Amino acid sequence: MDAVLGSEMRLLTVLDSQTPSLTRFPAQVAEWCYLRYLSFRYSKVRTVPNSIGKLQNLETLDLKHTYVTELPVVILKLQRLRHLLMRRCGNTPYPWFRYGFKCLEGIGALQSLQQLACMEASDERNSSLMRELGKLKQLNKLGILKLRKEDGRELCSSIEKLTKLQSLSVTSANENEIIDLQPLSSPPPFLRRIYLTGHLEALPHWMSSLDTLTKLDLKYSQLKENPLSSLGNLPNLVRLKLLQVYGGTKLHFKANNFMKLRILFLGPFDRLECVEVEKGSMPCLEELTMEGCKLMEKLPSNIEHLEKLTVLKFIDMPDELVKKLRQDGQDDDYLKVAHVPEVYYGYRRGGGWDVVLTKAFV
Repeated sequence: MDAVLGSEMRLLTVLDSQTPSLTRFPAQVAEWCYLRYLSFRYSKVRTVPNSIGKLQNLETLDLKHTYVTELPVVILKLQRLRHLLMRRCGNTPYPWFRYGFKCLEGIGALQSLQQLACMEASDERNSSLMRELGKLKQLNKLGILKLRKEDGRELCSSIEKLTKLQSLSVTSANENEIIDLQPLSSPPPFLRRIYLTGHLEALPHWMSSLDTLTKLDLKYSQLKENPLSSLGNLPNLVRLKLLQVYGGTKLHFKANNFMKLRILFLGPFDRLECVEVEKGSMPCLEELTMEGCKLMEKLPSNIEHLEKLTVLKFIDMPDELVKKLRQDGQDDDYLKVAHVPEVYYGYRRGGGWDVVLTKAFV
């Protein structure tokens, strides 16, 4: 790598080096004062040197899927920095094996910052750090990991000041830690994407009024109430992912709800036995995935009325349901999905990321 990074490259403005074999931050990079974009994504880099403070023109620092967990204080001198991206996943889809970076005290000094993802909030200085976020008035994307319940109020106070925020991702400190976003009284007016991972005592009261919301992911929420009644009237919701959100036995999609929804993911639900879809619900739905609903042995009711459905996936679903898709075409459930061009069933290999799918109709 060092041989490639010669002095003739000092006028370079973009360096995108997705090199898995790279183990350290190349020393020469700090001399390239014209760099605006710097990425070592997917490398094995673990530390960032203080010399990065020389890159006064840097606008994007992408260290996603590296092993960097801390940044030097000199980062705060990079006043043109717009995108600070650091996130690493573990070897399983389990969300609490995800890592960001330990937030710097004084991060509010980065006044040009537009994207900050993901910052770890598990720190004794959390209250002051949450307040610092409110100074980042240009922020349109914010990702927080390891949030504690007691820091929810300060986070909400800062979010209210981020009027340009479009994407919000929050993961709790652990599976039993509550995400408390109820104190948020005035959500950002252009909020389009929300990803919440962790225990919710209830859906945030303001969520059902987000007319701009297009994507919503709720994971491990442990809600006592069916969330669909609060979400069904979101006028622009296009994608909805519900993963271990609700402990009930039935999900009911009412008529004239989810009118623009195109992609729906459900599961795992440990106690779910049936999904009821009223005629007139989800008229634009194109893709439906159901995973890990071990007690659900029948297809969603009225699935035949989802006329725009083009992809249907069943992952780690009961054999009683899947075998109906392998029969000779005479079974009622088989006929209900005969209009769907692509129907798949399968499983996750070893409980990990990889999904093995088989096409049902060949």
